[in-house]
Amino acid sequence: MDRAWWPGSWGKALLLLLLLLLTNSSPTSAIKWLALSRVSTLAVTAPASSQLCDSFRGSLVRQQVRFCKDNPAFMDSVKRGAIWAIDECQFQFRTRRWNCSTLNDEAIAAFKKAFKPKNSPEPVMVSNKTERAVPVTSQPEAGEHHPVLNPFQNTSPALPPTYTQRRGRKPRKKSRKRSKSGGGIVGPYPIVPQGTREAAFVHAISSAGVAHAITRRCSSGELDDCGCDRSVRGVTQHGFQWSGCSDNIAYGVSLSKRFVDARDRKLVKTKNSSKRRVSSRALMNLHNNEAGRKLIEMNMRVECKCHGVSGSCELKTCWKAMPTFREIGEILKEKFDGATEVRVKEVSGRAELEPNKQYFKKPTEVDLVYVSSSPEYCDYDINSGSLGTHGRRCNKTSRGLDGCDLLCCNRGFTSFQERVQERCSCKFHWCCYVKCRTCIRDVTVHTCN
Repeated sequence: MDRAWWPGSWGKALLLLLLLLLTNSSPTSAIKWLALSRVSTLAVTAPASSQLCDSFRGSLVRQQVRFCKDNPAFMDSVKRGAIWAIDECQFQFRTRRWNCSTLNDEAIAAFKKAFKPKNSPEPVMVSNKTERAVPVTSQPEAGEHHPVLNPFQNTSPALPPTYTQRRGRKPRKKSRKRSKSGGGIVGPYPIVPQGTREAAFVHAISSAGVAHAITRRCSSGELDDCGCDRSVRGVTQHGFQWSGCSDNIAYGVSLSKRFVDARDRKLVKTKNSSKRRVSSRALMNLHNNEAGRKLIEMNMRVECKCHGVSGSCELKTCWKAMPTFREIGEILKEKFDGATEVRVKEVSGRAELEPNKQYFKKPTEVDLVYVSSSPEYCDYDINSGSLGTHGRRCNKTSRGLDGCDLLCCNRGFTSFQERVQERCSCKFHWCCYVKCRTCIRDVTVHTCN
């Protein structure tokens, strides 16, 4: 296909709109408050907080909007937690078939209203960085010569008429309802099938992100409403004195619980009051939210500083500090690999989660749980919440999950040459800077068919 046909940024935007259109009717799990990651600033003062918080309706539930109004100073920390959570999720799963890709659904409604296509376009893989307002496609840059996807080519089967009609009525009703109180912000948030172990990880890392961000800002003195944990005081039996600024993780956990758990806690409370069966997904989400926060508390570490002549450490002061968020992400990734499939069980009129298999041990409060099996994530399938691995870059020589055999699901891959720029021949000059040359070299890139 001639590269001259490709219309630059316009074509990329059109490809994105075509893909985003399909996600509007997806049964995937969208943690909508993660869309706060794209708001420019949330450091608002109390007089202006009411109007700003009301504009988030649709993305936040009523309890979260109330939290925003009551605690405007903490909303920027919530935004930071959302950014950290999405970035950490994408880092931990960068070599997996499901790579925590995020999609922005703002363009879906506009494109659907303008064009109303009848058939589903060919799928395109999308992955983006959190700070961007809309995700970008992984299309080749100018100057590369290899096959380019035609956005107008339709190779996917059309949706059944009944499905299209049923899904066609709901967005219009929802848009009229939101127009009265504000449509809220939209995307990006990870595309993940509901009830799966991937959804468990997203809930846990996002809950931990909010708790970590709030606690960090409290300890750094950026917020007037909170500070260090002053309850840790005295001299220990090991001979050191508690002093310094211990991270007030209890405060961060309590605020994270109020905000993050609001949506699922409301669902569980409504089901119980109406004597209907409690949603297993809501219970699962609440459990995983708590697991993310508990992991921070359980992995608090002691940091010390010595005082004395010539480092003799005659006096040692210590304080409690949180682990880095990367460490939390790595621990949660291990919990993801060992997640337990569960089901709802009524115990004395109370709904609880128990292992789906009798020979599985009961999950602890820091274990991740799920209620639905994950799809293979090989092909684009909107019904299962899979974006597929078509177009993903793979490692030809690797036998791991990032290898072309596993990542491409044995569909094969396409190789092409790509010219890249990188720094080289770096030299340190006194004092004090490093000067490098810019080198250009050709590399071989492999993408999944």
